Amino acid sequence: MVTVGIVNVIAAVVFAAALCWRLEQIRREGGGLQPLAMTMAIATLTLAFIASGDDVADAIDTVLFTGADRVIFYALLAIGVAALIIVFFFPGRSTTRERRAGLEAIPLVAAIVGLQVTMLVIPPGLRTAQLSDWTVRNVAYAVFVLIASGYLAYGFIACVRSIRRFFELADGYLRLSLGLLLFGLGLLAVSSLSQIVYVLGTSMDLFQIGWLLTVSQVLSIVGVVAFLLGVSYPMLHARWHSLKAGRRRRRDAADLLPLWELVTSGVPEVVLTSTGPVSVTMRLHRRVVEIRDALTQLSPCLPADFDSAPDADRVEMVRDAVAEYVAGRRSGGGVRDVLPGDGADLDADAKPLLELSKAMAAQDVPAAA
Repeated sequence: MVTVGIVNVIAAVVFAAALCWRLEQIRREGGGLQPLAMTMAIATLTLAFIASGDDVADAIDTVLFTGADRVIFYALLAIGVAALIIVFFFPGRSTTRERRAGLEAIPLVAAIVGLQVTMLVIPPGLRTAQLSDWTVRNVAYAVFVLIASGYLAYGFIACVRSIRRFFELADGYLRLSLGLLLFGLGLLAVSSLSQIVYVLGTSMDLFQIGWLLTVSQVLSIVGVVAFLLGVSYPMLHARWHSLKAGRRRRRDAADLLPLWELVTSGVPEVVLTSTGPVSVTMRLHRRVVEIRDALTQLSPCLPADFDSAPDADRVEMVRDAVAEYVAGRRSGGGVRDVLPGDGADLDADAKPLLELSKAMAAQDVPAAA
């Protein structure tokens, strides 16, 4: 029971973090059936594990009725699983698929109503008792467990079948994430089925396999851990790449400083004014834009073969162009793009400028004319 409590606490924390991340993703990218369903799944699963805490359970039972916490716990799990079915089985914005997704409400509502009705029939002394050979002898208790485990098994199996199709086409970090989800949900499905077999066998005196309940609990814990890893991995992956990108862009902005100082000393009007704190990405972006604007202004003073010249020669060409521009002398050349990037993204656009700036720094001379 201590292990189960620890897993529940960890699950609640991880799901809460994943929920915050999902809400931020929706704020940035907008909603839709699939993103909203995933957010709903994480939110309800978070609340379910919070509700499983002893203090929360006692408070719920005190306010409502004995056993209400157990009904709420399984109802939240059922809603979360139903949302997961929609996530993996109804991707995209198809109206037809959205209508079909609405059909999932039928077994979900039936399961929640069944949980509520059977809990009220269970004697109050058994409502909070753990599943065992003794408690399962009560018909209402057995039916309650069968409804809860039956719906969860249905949902987990549906999710596994859907994830398998995505898993076969996925690669990279997404394949790993789906693999963990597939493994975790598969174990949870087997755990629910094992619990169903245990309840049926024990309540109907067909057989008694006590270890089957232990196996179900172990599979449930391992399955929850694997599912947590699968849910949190995209969040951790995105955060890790964001940190790497931030460090790289902070370094690139510093590496551009020698070239930036040189060209803006000659063409200071290209420097943009700041109205507040600037992020690392924005600082790099502004530095690239300001350097390119300055080089465009300096381009009439640069030789025609500037783009194809060695870096060491280009450094001297830029220095001479700045000196000529500041002195007010203009050659007869026209304005043109200098050191163009491939335009794929900010990093690609900054690459040729970084090469020139590093060459300038390597000469160990003052960056400004």
